[in-house]
Amino acid sequence: MKIITEEFEGKIRFSISNFDLKYQEIFKMCFYSESNGVYYKDFSVDYQYIDNVRKNFELSAVDMFKQLGYFSEIPWEDALKLFCQKIEGYDIDWWLTGSCASCLRGIPLKPHDIDIMVDSKDIHLIENLFAEYLIEPIVNTGGWLTKDFGVIFLKARIDIASDPVESLDIPIPIDCGPTAKKNLETIHWEGFDIRIPPLELQLNANKRRKRVDRIKLIESYIASIK
Repeated sequence: MKIITEEFEGKIRFSISNFDLKYQEIFKMCFYSESNGVYYKDFSVDYQYIDNVRKNFELSAVDMFKQLGYFSEIPWEDALKLFCQKIEGYDIDWWLTGSCASCLRGIPLKPHDIDIMVDSKDIHLIENLFAEYLIEPIVNTGGWLTKDFGVIFLKARIDIASDPVESLDIPIPIDCGPTAKKNLETIHWEGFDIRIPPLELQLNANKRRKRVDRIKLIESYIASIK
């Protein structure tokens, strides 16, 4: 796999070429565009930490994509612990969602990344704290499903998103939408108090994505605690 970052038409282009075809679906999942067999994303040349991001992408993108495809070990527990340690002592409004949140309850899902939701007011602080680990800039999405989105690579991929929009909860509320944000539960894990969504909303999310194996695991866990 060949990883390049370069200036292109006034932007910084992150491009991926010479890859095994097994990675194509991963690039699509991560919203990379494709042209002539090359997958790419363009970012602003003026982003405050663009030099750090370019360096990290060139150094760690291959490892990140291997983890996303389950082609290598995913040390999500180490990554989550490091994240918690980095933000400890700061007044940051954040919560954990996705499969890692289920894992903290003891449900044996297999996360390939970590999904962190934050308040947009804390984005600049998070950028400062994790400047040396940014692998995609945290940017305003311009009306996507969250206000901001970016990626940290801290042993594993950590997606950072802010202010989920109402449409995420249509037709039913899921684990990363406004309903989840209003009904968070706290779990004590590895010395940290971590807020996570209600289990029913995690079940809804997996039903919407038709993840049969995960649905069975979550339903089995729910039955075991009743």
